Amino acid sequence: MAKGYSQKPGMDYEERFAPVAKFATIQTLLALDCERDWEICRMDGKTAFLNSELEETVFIEIPEGVNVPAKHVTHEYQAPIACRLLKSIYGLKQSPRAWYGRIDKFFRSNNFIRSETDHSLFINYERQIILLLYVDDLVLAAPTIPQINWIRIKLHEEFEMTDLGELQTFLGLEIERNRTLRTLHLSQTKYIKNILETYNMDDCNPTSTPADPHIRLAKSSQNFEAS
Repeated sequence: MAKGYSQKPGMDYEERFAPVAKFATIQTLLALDCERDWEICRMDGKTAFLNSELEETVFIEIPEGVNVPAKHVTHEYQAPIACRLLKSIYGLKQSPRAWYGRIDKFFRSNNFIRSETDHSLFINYERQIILLLYVDDLVLAAPTIPQINWIRIKLHEEFEMTDLGELQTFLGLEIERNRTLRTLHLSQTKYIKNILETYNMDDCNPTSTPADPHIRLAKSSQNFEAS
């Protein structure tokens, strides 16, 4: 992990952003797959940020625990030896952007076209494959599994990936699919339970109206002033 908090804009990096798909795009893709009864799978990139090369010149101190050859240590110069980073690592502010540039180049080389509305959405019209990128999470959709396997194999050849099978969870959403009725049921039950357990409220009494029912709200007007 790099100490990205010490980086200075304009000196250590120029731009920073993470490839995050719009939620409206996610909803549209799920609705399309459900309506057309397409296959939809999920993949996860292992150590995704380590795959891209840096455009900027970045130096870091040698991490603790790394042995430095004696010939590189002099008595006249006792300061920590610095190393130049050739590839991005976790912690750098520009690492997500560098990763996006790397995988965007890969998609384009395989005839995927990037959506102008959402730059995290890629479509191969010839093979009828839709890819959605959310940092290092990938959602793959196509009419058949063999079509998905084509790009899945190429992803494994280029990056270290994990196959997560059919899409059942994504961004805290639990997805239950009924292919006979062509419906999807989305919920966040597990996410809500985790929050309740974190704040020791898993045994609290449920209520249908979390707000105080005895509070009377006054209609706003031009002469009304909040106090």
